[in-house]
Amino acid sequence: MADHVIPLKLECTGTQISPLLFGHFIEFIENCIDGGVRDPGSRFSDADGIRRDVLEMAKGLGPALLRWPGGTFANIYHWMDAVGPAGERKKRRNLIWGGVVDNRFGTAEFVRYCRALGAEPMLCVNMANGSAQEAADWVEYCNGEPGTYFADLRVMHGYPEPFHVRYWCIGNESYAEPDLGAQHVPERYISDAWEFTKHMKLMDPTLKMVYVGNPSDMDWNRRILESLAPVCDYLSVHYYAGEDARGMYAPFASLAGFREDLENVMSVVRTASEASKPLSQWYRFPGREGEIRLAVDEWNIWNSAYQGEDNRYGLKMIYTWRDALWTACMMNTLALHARDIGMANLAQMVNVLSPIVAGENGCFPQTTYPVLKLYREQLSGELVRCCMDAPEETFGAAGSLPMLDASACRRADGSLCLFLVNISQTDRAEVVLPDDVRSVRSVELRAPDFGAVSRMGQDAVAWTEEECPAGPVYVRPGSVRAVILEAGGQAEL
Repeated sequence: MADHVIPLKLECTGTQISPLLFGHFIEFIENCIDGGVRDPGSRFSDADGIRRDVLEMAKGLGPALLRWPGGTFANIYHWMDAVGPAGERKKRRNLIWGGVVDNRFGTAEFVRYCRALGAEPMLCVNMANGSAQEAADWVEYCNGEPGTYFADLRVMHGYPEPFHVRYWCIGNESYAEPDLGAQHVPERYISDAWEFTKHMKLMDPTLKMVYVGNPSDMDWNRRILESLAPVCDYLSVHYYAGEDARGMYAPFASLAGFREDLENVMSVVRTASEASKPLSQWYRFPGREGEIRLAVDEWNIWNSAYQGEDNRYGLKMIYTWRDALWTACMMNTLALHARDIGMANLAQMVNVLSPIVAGENGCFPQTTYPVLKLYREQLSGELVRCCMDAPEETFGAAGSLPMLDASACRRADGSLCLFLVNISQTDRAEVVLPDDVRSVRSVELRAPDFGAVSRMGQDAVAWTEEECPAGPVYVRPGSVRAVILEAGGQAEL
């Protein structure tokens, strides 16, 4: 094992890290909701069928935002199928992911679940075979004060107070021609998105609108924003990393490419945000306030190759410690781009590409869970830029990559937190802190090897908290470390 000495410089940015970066996502896909979030036949479920053990474990992640009902599934979802008495709800074939959805988990159940988690609800409307009027009626059902039809319908269903759902996705990956819907042509998406926007914002002018972007198609992004910038609060981009036959380190190489894509998208967004004109008064609702932000409202690591009829899309991922290290690097990515990224949602929360796995004998956290928990607990406040020159290693077909990845923040109490991820399997990093900055304590996450996985009752990840001695910070091979720092001259960082 070799040591690499890496001097570190820290610079304050004045940029606040949004708590909405810690969002999650659930969809009617495999056993994420039915059989995960909700499972009436389980001994762990309450009277409404909600898995109590899953809910408690999800609370440990502290999700700030929860997105639903899709995803691609949103293209076939009609919200009226899933409100009112449970026994009267319509069962529908899940044309996207297979099986049947009984719609016992609908709008009210979703909002109640969000409240139990302490998360803001985020809804995605059906642009494929739904209508702008249907979406506006959904807004009225969720947010309307009693006295109109759909608001009174919510009251009749037992919810006198509005749900106050603020975040609304106008479509999902609409550029994808294989998916349902005709909005893969930019002009069609723009036209339909305006119609949905007008109907929905006239119903509730306080809504925050999320429109479909594409991380690899800048022409799509420019055309969408040239028209929709006056009302666009967030532009959505999705990102999944995989091996793609390039070996164990391919997801890290993919993430390096995604960071480049982000720079391109952010350039387009900033230009559109600055150039957009005020919305005409004749729209009868206010335009966007503030700058347009990015919503990375689906992200994860996913080897999506066919793995048999029981796992056709590779959705039932068993995450390794390698995947957890990648997740830490992705959290660093979100933090590093806090100036432009206003929200993010891990896809998904339970059973499918998830940090939580639920079965008949209970639930357990995958290797990615403690990483997500660590960042949620420690990453907040002001972004602090990490300037360092980490040595590179060559990882086969994945190419050369820096062995150490980092981000940092200054929290409300004035303390700093430095996140360090060592992706090398053999070498240790010795991080030399700036003068007048000293480490106080740290949390280290490690596993026996890159292929380690957690099982029911067998947690592969060791979580170690300790006081830090004076001097450099050492980051062992294949580990994540969050180090609390004190600085004598914080304003001069």
